[in-house]
Amino acid sequence: MNRRGTFKAITAAAMGAVVAPVVAQAAPGPDADLIAMADRYVALEARYNAAYKVPGLTIEMEEAIDRQNAPIEAEMHEILDRIARTPARTPEGVAAIARAALAYADPTDLDPENNHLHLTDRIAARLMLDARRFA
Repeated sequence: MNRRGTFKAITAAAMGAVVAPVVAQAAPGPDADLIAMADRYVALEARYNAAYKVPGLTIEMEEAIDRQNAPIEAEMHEILDRIARTPARTPEGVAAIARAALAYADPTDLDPENNHLHLTDRIAARLMLDARRFA
């Protein structure tokens, strides 16, 4: 191999080493849609809740915020419905479902030690809290 061929081979190998990880990261995984839905839901939930954090919130103000938030709430429900119908295929997918479920859940319902909760709710809380650790 001449110098030009050697240089081309070295350059190609170096470019391959640089490009391969980028291509691998860009390739969507089997739960990419599920993860995107969960991320979108968590962002919408935060936006929805932030709208109500107004000093001196009155009933009239809350009703106005409800009307303003109606499209956000509709999208949130649609996303949760899609998430509920989408089985996770990877641990990352399970973690994404847990993130969405935790964002949706009432924090008072997330105590697996609370014997006042129905056993199903206590088990679901345990699953969500444990899955969050892997997120």
